[in-house]
Amino acid sequence: MEKINFIFLLSIILRAGYCLDNGLGITPQMGWNTWNKFQCNISEQLIRDSIDALNKSGLIEVGYKYINLDDCWQSSRDSNNKIVPDPKAFPNGIKPLVDYAHSKGLLFGLYSDAGTKTCAGRPGSLGYEVEDANTYAEWGVDYLKYDNCFNNDIKSIDRYPKMSEALNKTGRPIFYSICQWGEEEVATWAKKYGNSWRTTGDISDNWNSMLRIIDLNDKWYNYSGPGGWNDPDMLEVGNGGMTWTEYKTHFSLWAISKAPLIIGCDITKLDDKTKEILANTEVIAINQDKLGKQGRKIKSTNITLPDDYEPTLTESELEIVDCNGKNEQKWYIGEDLSIKNNNKDLCMEIPNCVDFDTKVKTKACHIGDKSYCSESKNQMWVYSSENKTIHSSMDPSKCLDIYNSKGPSVQTFPCDGRESQKWEYDINSHTLKTKGKCLTSLVSSEVTEVWVGNLENDSYAVLILNRGSVNATAEVNWEEIGIEGEYKMRDLWDKKNLVFTKDGYKVTLSPHDCIFLKLIPEVKSFNFIVFIIVISIFLFIVICVLSIVFYIRKRQGKSIESSNIGSKLVEESRNENEQ
Repeated sequence: MEKINFIFLLSIILRAGYCLDNGLGITPQMGWNTWNKFQCNISEQLIRDSIDALNKSGLIEVGYKYINLDDCWQSSRDSNNKIVPDPKAFPNGIKPLVDYAHSKGLLFGLYSDAGTKTCAGRPGSLGYEVEDANTYAEWGVDYLKYDNCFNNDIKSIDRYPKMSEALNKTGRPIFYSICQWGEEEVATWAKKYGNSWRTTGDISDNWNSMLRIIDLNDKWYNYSGPGGWNDPDMLEVGNGGMTWTEYKTHFSLWAISKAPLIIGCDITKLDDKTKEILANTEVIAINQDKLGKQGRKIKSTNITLPDDYEPTLTESELEIVDCNGKNEQKWYIGEDLSIKNNNKDLCMEIPNCVDFDTKVKTKACHIGDKSYCSESKNQMWVYSSENKTIHSSMDPSKCLDIYNSKGPSVQTFPCDGRESQKWEYDINSHTLKTKGKCLTSLVSSEVTEVWVGNLENDSYAVLILNRGSVNATAEVNWEEIGIEGEYKMRDLWDKKNLVFTKDGYKVTLSPHDCIFLKLIPEVKSFNFIVFIIVISIFLFIVICVLSIVFYIRKRQGKSIESSNIGSKLVEESRNENEQ
């Protein structure tokens, strides 16, 4: 027993002495990733085309330098346990793609998982950290995104440091992106091992999901800084699920929060409006500011709504939360196999008919319309009052489950009878409960917000946004948020200077819009005329002083001379008398 305790203590001491040392992540990483748009529909040609597109788009020049290949690139391990790329999708392997990226001035990233399998069921790296790290280094890989699926319930602190150490020992600088979903207060310890760490679950391409993600990330603002960054997941800009205005706000929130700017759309089909957002150098400069302090939400104000106001939703995220009896927790199971939220036009669905485990949300009902994917079966469900399970009609082997068995989001997952797949439907209250919590359709708050971030050279970034669905006026008092003095004020989206007043700033914003400001300390301009006057006065005083001194010394000189003459005459008179 003493020997075991000694070994345990020694391991703690050795781990305490370890610290990631790769010199990377001085500012948040910028690049592109396959997952948000393509998921498992990836190939060697797609990556080459994306490398070319990033190179031709001019996005490299504004800072996007990583090309990151997410899940589904790997297929198996060989007899030496070396990871093997999917031979159909990547017949020439990974290294030629790495070399091609490098030849275009880009850096190349790969994905793996701190579990036995990746989230898509491909081979994971748990137990093979050294082998895989050496393989990545051998291929010339520059970046690793490391996920959290199929982790055998092993604590993160016992899994993620192993890959960190393995990467360090290769001698190759490899950016280490910990994708741990924000569990176990990862932000409080991850900077010792990684260059960034996910603080949240996965983002979805809609307004409510984006806001929920950034709110979760905001909590950890104190732990982010040069060398290690909070990561609220990749950008959805350009994927089509939000308006241009909402994408502009999305990008602004990620910028002021010093979040990684990882593009998630198809960059081979980049339109001008999307590029206008992604390539805004003034907004990017806020994100890449050398001070490296994450901005945060400091003010939230309720919007005064009209008496006849009725919220309208086109889609929403789903979570399990404490039951509160509100309409967002009321569900109706229909004969057409739909499960509708209290907003009768929204049905629970598997987004885009994704055929592996994915988060479920509500969207406009289209059951019966066979033009949709899977002939609309992605919105059809079978509830078993006997087994308390909800099966997907698109794939009856999948059940509605709590994400990672913990939540709060929900997903489809292979039916296995676990407790998180048992749902109690109360026909009177119209609630769906699991583990004592209610399935809830998230509704955006009707508020305006002010976010503030410190920048180098005593400057500030100020983001004012309207989270509501009606026009709203937002007002910020500078002293109230700790800003004092005179500043130049710049609108970073309209790219124009504004008039700064000491009292504060007021703006009326349309729904989901924002204004992004940069405040730069006002330096008083040099007044040449005043300078000449001051110098002249100074010289006049100097000349006067010198003149007075010269006059005094001259008078003193004459007195001494007269005294000497008098003394000489006295002396001569004495000599004559003596004779």
